[in-house]
Amino acid sequence: MNTMTRFDILYFPRPARLSAGITSRLRSADIEPQVVQSVLAHYGLELAAPSRNMPNARRNRNLIVRTDDGPKVLKLYRADWSADTIAYEHSILQFLAGTNFPAPRLLASPGGATRVQLGGRTYCMFEFVEGLNYSWTFLFRPHRMKLMRTAGRTLALLHRQLLDFTPRGSHHLGFVSHQGGRVRDIDWHVRKVTEFKERSRHLDDPNARWLIAHADGILRDMSDLTDKLGGVSLPRTIIHGDFGLHNIIFQGGDHATPMDFELARLEWRLSDLVSCLSKLRNSMGEHDMESITQLLGAYQREFPISDQEWQWFPQVWKYYKLAKAVQYWSSYFETDGPAHKLYLAHDAVNQAGWLGRHPLTVPGLKSWVRWEA
Repeated sequence: MNTMTRFDILYFPRPARLSAGITSRLRSADIEPQVVQSVLAHYGLELAAPSRNMPNARRNRNLIVRTDDGPKVLKLYRADWSADTIAYEHSILQFLAGTNFPAPRLLASPGGATRVQLGGRTYCMFEFVEGLNYSWTFLFRPHRMKLMRTAGRTLALLHRQLLDFTPRGSHHLGFVSHQGGRVRDIDWHVRKVTEFKERSRHLDDPNARWLIAHADGILRDMSDLTDKLGGVSLPRTIIHGDFGLHNIIFQGGDHATPMDFELARLEWRLSDLVSCLSKLRNSMGEHDMESITQLLGAYQREFPISDQEWQWFPQVWKYYKLAKAVQYWSSYFETDGPAHKLYLAHDAVNQAGWLGRHPLTVPGLKSWVRWEA
């Protein structure tokens, strides 16, 4: 099966995408019909057609809802997502809407509320974003590179737009303030990794055993990097937190809307680049250097990376991936699995040392993207 889009991007859905799409359509709606009706009533809307699951939804249960005011997206937040964290995300989205930046548009009730509490759960609604998502698809290389350039430019514009913005509420990740320390500092990581080591000892899983064996090294490296990076003034901005093709809707090859701002928080902007670039790997697990350079080159043209940031890029990469490993390890226990999260934690530690094992990569990237810019 293949589809030629109206944007002239030729793509072939991967089997996993087809399977996920079929599964989402065949199973009953992830949010009960009576709950949907109750949430819509808060917004003064009525259901015009049966709701359907959002295809390929991951962390949250989202529905496409056909209302008397057109299609909307109904989102159910995870039970552990606090009111302050939701307020943090919503204030970012409201700010972006005020600047006309392409991002999901929150709906507000007649009373101005952007979230609904029902039965101890939190819901919100968004305008439906038209366009195409190209995750889990086969793409011709020139088409993929075009999308990489659009993604890089979009990320740079997002960072620049949010550079001086301070959201309402709070987030459990990132920095406390533009000058303050981290919400999850090194002491938090020491406590958690010590806890996870003990809780993992009964697990019959090779990744759990590997994490236990390497836990002290993870903490040692994180402590060393905390000391080194603590004395460096790297630009902080509100980052997306999970930027990549899986969270982008394209309205043409040159226009894109980032989606899912749950993990948006105050961070080094380099952290968002690490998050995004480290996902660009082929089926063999090797980093796709062409995609990385195309995305970085487009980013550099819009919001140049400073010499100091290039200097510390390997250290930020390593710190981010080690912290990500701890997050995956934590998430395994918070959600009672699946075991794949232990694999992701193991993989994140392995990725942490990638730039250290390839010391010429950053100088090469720096030269290439500046020449391109």
